[in-house]
Amino acid sequence: MAKSRNSAEVKKAANRAAKEEAKATRKAAAKQRRSQLWQAFQMQRKEDTRLLPYMIGAFVLIVAASVAAGIFAGGFTTYMMIPLGVVLGGLVAFIIFGRRAQKSVYRKAEGQTGAAAWALENLRGKWRVTPGVAATGHFDAVHRVIGRPGVIFVGEGSPARVKPLLAQEK
Repeated sequence: MAKSRNSAEVKKAANRAAKEEAKATRKAAAKQRRSQLWQAFQMQRKEDTRLLPYMIGAFVLIVAASVAAGIFAGGFTTYMMIPLGVVLGGLVAFIIFGRRAQKSVYRKAEGQTGAAAWALENLRGKWRVTPGVAATGHFDAVHRVIGRPGVIFVGEGSPARVKPLLAQEK
């Protein structure tokens, strides 16, 4: 009996240790994500002077609208609309930040060699991208994208030099 109790206690201790380790890993990953978001926000704020006013304006406008709707509805709804407005305002402010940051990143990549391949790699969904299936010495390239619609070739560079590459890949 003593052996079975000891083995059960050892298993419990091992499970507890594994859970604590998993929890610590999750906390570290969450902290890293928060620090990355903060760094991205700081960089974007330096580049985009309108970012902060837009985010604050959207937040305040949504909170004010939800409070006004709560007051108009009356009763307990008044108190429930305040947290709802804060959450929705934060969500909209975060969406504004994400969209403006994405726009800024794509604006920076525009005109640089390899920008098309980079943009294709960031496609959402089930797309398989093969960058640079054909290229010239002038940094013109053809990229292959495979998805539900079929095979798509994307040319990057001078149209006069890319057309023969596209014809060769077909």
